[in-house]
Amino acid sequence: MKKYLILISAIITAVSAVSCNTKKNTADYVTDENFTVYIDTTYPQVAADNLDAENNIDKPGKLSYALNGSKVELLLDNVLVKVLQFYYTPSPDYFSVDDFNFDGYEDIFVPFESPPDYGTYFCYNPEKKDFEENKELNNIGRFMKITADGTLSEDRSDSTVQRFVEYQWSDGILKKVKRTESYKSAETGEIITNVYGYDPKGNEFLSG
Repeated sequence: MKKYLILISAIITAVSAVSCNTKKNTADYVTDENFTVYIDTTYPQVAADNLDAENNIDKPGKLSYALNGSKVELLLDNVLVKVLQFYYTPSPDYFSVDDFNFDGYEDIFVPFESPPDYGTYFCYNPEKKDFEENKELNNIGRFMKITADGTLSEDRSDSTVQRFVEYQWSDGILKKVKRTESYKSAETGEIITNVYGYDPKGNEFLSG
């Protein structure tokens, strides 16, 4: 028994000496038997399922619409999502599709019968997978264009004054940020432009 104990002790001592004196690289621990490498696009089923689920989360669809009398059918990737029923037939010339609330999903502006530049905004809710009226946009109620600098611009021009009011989203609230007016001077005939800003409380001031 003593011989075996001495032999085991000697082996442990030798292994300890090698371990202490020999520094291994990380690559020395990487061996083929520890890993499965996938070299093409065929994933194991669990990984494929997770990948599909990840790719389908909140994936924006392409919004289109069909006007069927007084009904407006809203489709995402050509799949019917919602039918809006009106008491009138909206004019197809005044519909507009864009991401009006800047959340990454396309929304739609449906015009009133008269005047058609007023209407209702329906924004897509990805959690409910449904289109809902947007209170902030509908408080304005007029068609707005998205500008290059990321604002919503409302055209309030009349026969004598070109007037545009710009809005930006702030924590889910649509706030006025600028109003621009241009008109011809009755005295000189030159074009006069005034620019107004808004303080945090919404008070208007002349800025240029």
